[in-house]
Amino acid sequence: MADEQGMLEQFYQPAAIAERRISEERLDAALRNGIVRGTQAKSRQRIRRITVSCAAAVLLMIGSTFAMNGLNIGNRTESAVVHTAANNQIPPYVNYSAGDKGMLREALDQGKYQAVQKTVANEGYQVTVDGIVTDGKHLALFYTSKSDNGDRITPQAPGLFTSAHDKLKYKQFVFDTNQLTGYYDLGSYHDMLVFDLTGNESLPEEFYFASKWGNSDPGSAQKFLEIKIPVDTSKLAELERTMEVNKTLDFEGQKVKIKNIVQIPLRLNVNLDMDAANSKKIVTLPNWELYTKNTRGNVLPKTMVMSDSERILGFYAPDYVQGELLGLRGSWIETEFKGGRKLILNTKEQKIISAPDERVKLQGIEKKDGYLRITTTLPSLEPDVGQYTKVNFTYTDGEGITHRLSSTSNKETVHEGWRHDRNANLTLYYFDIENKSYPQPLTFKLDMYPGDFIRHPFDLIIQK
Repeated sequence: MADEQGMLEQFYQPAAIAERRISEERLDAALRNGIVRGTQAKSRQRIRRITVSCAAAVLLMIGSTFAMNGLNIGNRTESAVVHTAANNQIPPYVNYSAGDKGMLREALDQGKYQAVQKTVANEGYQVTVDGIVTDGKHLALFYTSKSDNGDRITPQAPGLFTSAHDKLKYKQFVFDTNQLTGYYDLGSYHDMLVFDLTGNESLPEEFYFASKWGNSDPGSAQKFLEIKIPVDTSKLAELERTMEVNKTLDFEGQKVKIKNIVQIPLRLNVNLDMDAANSKKIVTLPNWELYTKNTRGNVLPKTMVMSDSERILGFYAPDYVQGELLGLRGSWIETEFKGGRKLILNTKEQKIISAPDERVKLQGIEKKDGYLRITTTLPSLEPDVGQYTKVNFTYTDGEGITHRLSSTSNKETVHEGWRHDRNANLTLYYFDIENKSYPQPLTFKLDMYPGDFIRHPFDLIIQK
């Protein structure tokens, strides 16, 4: 076991998990598609922004704790979630995590839950894989963890490996990296992880689940644990369904084809194609929504925004049942901006010297918490559809000297943010620089600037 652990631990060096770093492309796409609409955006991690991968993403379960004695979870009781006799051997938190309906609930009711009940420990940390649900391409893994000092410990960049210690190709579904998704019970923490194997990869009949574990606090101890898990191929679940659409939308000659919608654990993914004859590159679909009948307000939250590498819109839909109402609606597409991307400011005189076009305005420059805060505006298209810009984290002064945007003491978080001013119909963007006297003017490269927006409202009913 020691040799196997050593072989797997080598995969947890920084270079090996670099593929899980969130790319600037994904951040840009998220901003353009309105992830920050109507709220103050969080500062972005610029230097070492490492989070668990895939688009973006976490299981947005209910973040409350519950008592396993009698299992009162919110307003639900054990009897409310035990649907069939097949569930009698399933841990109560697994039943609750699967919900009352949806793909995972169907799998449990059909007896596709595979109990594992394997435990490993390392210097005061203990992890048990209680069970899995899989079809060979998608994996829901249920675990319980605890530490001797009572901390909540979670996997830090978990991995899947073959029994020969080869790393499997996969993406982990994460909806909100800041959201606690599991449940406490008498010092133990219960949670679910969801993985999608990519390419031609499939889950072997035996695999390792391995990770460093910790409490996520900076500088806290992390300890490596791995568990070998068997797969019962006689209990594979149905975890992928495709609904063909094949509808093309025309935005003044720029065409987008909705190919199909694929249901996988917790999500509905809309697969798209851009017409090869388009004269402009479509970069975002700002207000496209997938809707159904559910308990969260019908419109499904986004889990993935379209990027150059993946023509997919993802939506969080854990309780969607095949055949229920499903519709796709929206109004806008955004095409790529083709002009120069520089914003030149005289911060002493508080004026714009040069900008990509006349849309961007300087709202003001003020001293804020020891910094100079520069705030720009762009007109919003609709109350919930903004236009977004973003500066590069380096800029130059009038003598050509390079500076960096202001950041926290650990040099990882840039001070910047976005919000909507609904009354003025504006999208505001601020960023902070060091408060000092600069040779003027200052030149800021723009990593992002809005292109042309084309409006064509639509509402497609996929399932009635």
